[in-house]
Amino acid sequence: MESLKQKSLPYQVYDLIPSQQTMYMMVKYSFHKQLVQIPVSFAIDRKIDFGMLEKAFNLEIERNDSLRLRFIKEKGTVRQYFLPYADPIAVPVKEFASLEEQEAAFSADAQKPVLFEKETFRICFFRTQGSGSGIYFVISHLAMDAMGIINMFFDLLKVYLSLVTGTKMPKPLPRYEEYILAEFGRLQDKEKMQRHIEFYKHYFLRGGEPMYAGVHGPELLEQTRIKKKNPELRVPYAYNPLYDKSDFISRTIPAEQAKKIFAFCEERKISPEVLLQFGLRTYCSAVNYRTPDVFMMLMCSKRATPAEKRMGGCVAQPLQLRTIFGEEKTFEEALRETFDIRTQLFRHSRFPYGAALQLSRDIYNYSAIQGPACMMFSWIPVPSLGGLPFHLDFRSYNLGRYFTPLYVISHPDNTTGGLTLNYMYRVKLSTAADIEALHENTVRTILAGIENPKITVGELLDRVIPKDQIKGEEEHV
Repeated sequence: MESLKQKSLPYQVYDLIPSQQTMYMMVKYSFHKQLVQIPVSFAIDRKIDFGMLEKAFNLEIERNDSLRLRFIKEKGTVRQYFLPYADPIAVPVKEFASLEEQEAAFSADAQKPVLFEKETFRICFFRTQGSGSGIYFVISHLAMDAMGIINMFFDLLKVYLSLVTGTKMPKPLPRYEEYILAEFGRLQDKEKMQRHIEFYKHYFLRGGEPMYAGVHGPELLEQTRIKKKNPELRVPYAYNPLYDKSDFISRTIPAEQAKKIFAFCEERKISPEVLLQFGLRTYCSAVNYRTPDVFMMLMCSKRATPAEKRMGGCVAQPLQLRTIFGEEKTFEEALRETFDIRTQLFRHSRFPYGAALQLSRDIYNYSAIQGPACMMFSWIPVPSLGGLPFHLDFRSYNLGRYFTPLYVISHPDNTTGGLTLNYMYRVKLSTAADIEALHENTVRTILAGIENPKITVGELLDRVIPKDQIKGEEEHV
């Protein structure tokens, strides 16, 4: 995929839309370009005809215009265009002797930047003894978000089955280019944009200035208060790009416990992500003076219409979830309030994240490396393969660097029936012990609330186990 440097291209060239601008903004908080990519693997529990799968992927490039998206820089500004077609590519096949060898190879590749002026994605097929066959895929976040990748993969499988069985091809995917054009139109609606601004002004001001409540506890905040000679400081400099090295811990909530979570969510008509968000924020509150005020970012897919839910492309952007819970509030009340706040934010998800971020900086005079959000949280509702004759093992990988103090990526584990939580954390701020304590207490909090929805926030905070006491407690979760 050669970079096109000429000033004049024979294609329509577009500016980045706000979702893409947000992803590119991450580079401002790091010196490492791998932040702007998504590495994943999909393992399938059956033998795959890789020759036929390669043919299917080249058909997918024709069907999915986000795979034909290319980027250039014009006077320092990143812009984009769509190729009308792309030459077929040969997909390499890798053989692994074990799952450990597979994961080591993909973990290393995940930290190799996609230099998106030269390539937008890398792909390989793989076969691993005892673990089936699969696809490893890493793509620029400007070209696809997580749900765009899921949509691509499921369409690819359907195309593959159509080729293998000689049956009719699936319905074509909606075009990402049409979404981009529609997004530019929405941005021109000044009346709606003003309503978004008024919402966010009120939202940021409610409850006064937010407090940063990191999973690592208050040490960073206290050190910054001393350094700045300001004992009232509420937001430290947790986004310093000099300290962005990250490590990665993956944990799975077992199927028996996940079944309780799914059943509770079905009964209450809420998403599992609401429970996970509450569990995570409870621990962050507990280790930060039991603050009632916890602020995190949610990666929202923004896929509202049927076409958006099926297409590729980058649509997602963060939403800023702030929850302020008194200790007398019950578990079920806190969940309902979390759900309601998320719903309000979703209604304003068309407002550019960069503009919302700047509003908060203007209101509270934050520097570029200050921010109240203690983590980024992403829920990826990986669907089961339904009528497809496969079982799927979906995995994501450590980028090695990240711009937030912590990124929690959660999704259903369709192999075990459990729930997977991946924790990518800045090692300068947090330790593996912090993450283990966060995970164990998140699960403990959720299960206690499911068992007794009337339990109060204060009682749940009382149950939080300090990180130095976590070892040996896991069997009681």
